[in-house]
Amino acid sequence: MTDITAAHRFVTLHARLIDRRRITGDAALIRAALAAYQNADGGIAYLEPDLPDPASQPIAALAALEVLHEIGAPADDPLLTGIAGWLAGVTGADGGLPAVLPYDPDVIPHAPWMAPVADPPPSLLMTAAVAAAAQRAGVGDGPGRAWLDRASAFVWERIGRRDPTSGYETKYVIDFLDAAPDRARADAALDELAAALGRPAVLRVGGGTDGEVLTALSVTPRPDHAGRRVFDPAAIERQLDELAAGQRDDGGWMFDWLAWNDAVAWAWRGRITVDAIATLRAYGRLG
Repeated sequence: MTDITAAHRFVTLHARLIDRRRITGDAALIRAALAAYQNADGGIAYLEPDLPDPASQPIAALAALEVLHEIGAPADDPLLTGIAGWLAGVTGADGGLPAVLPYDPDVIPHAPWMAPVADPPPSLLMTAAVAAAAQRAGVGDGPGRAWLDRASAFVWERIGRRDPTSGYETKYVIDFLDAAPDRARADAALDELAAALGRPAVLRVGGGTDGEVLTALSVTPRPDHAGRRVFDPAAIERQLDELAAGQRDDGGWMFDWLAWNDAVAWAWRGRITVDAIATLRAYGRLG
């Protein structure tokens, strides 16, 4: 059985402040912690453990939007409108976001897969991920609606050209389709993906650590996630059992991708421990 007290103790000892606040469930305290990550340009810095850039980055905005949805922030929250305004400013004319904005890799610590390029192309992975999180967070109900429409149009146009070897790109396309308001179109696209993928139990991560995968549960962390139709339903039940059994003796959970820095590993463990508790609670596995 999951030891929630041990999980809280682990997060209290090892996690970043944002995740210490998240595990309490107190929306006001979570928002106050999140606000410390917002730059003057409206974007978000430092929040992504694998790229602790003091400048705003799309992947940090993604994490912030997920937290704002988690706490049910209103559409006119200055944190949310600031992020939407910043995203509009860094989105290309075609509606696509770059995966990573340029930065000095000799100055900013970063995971190997977050290395910058001089002229970053638009990324289906990042645009789908951020558009999904923005849709859930309510950006479409505020002044960011025009930006969200542009980004969503980019994703819809590129879905048919997703990279089948990229587990993360497929994950975020599925997540975009879960959040998309046009349910008939999104469900049809999910059915096409299910047929193409063969209703798998996992998505392979090309170029990751040996045997690295994304489980069906990590792609669909809620029982009402529309992406469940893409996967083997029995696999999700097995993976819930495995998630519950995956709590370590110190009370936290561990990840299976490359731990490139000890401090970053603790940050990730804190975040995924909070996420594990949330997933088990959503699926009714905490008793």
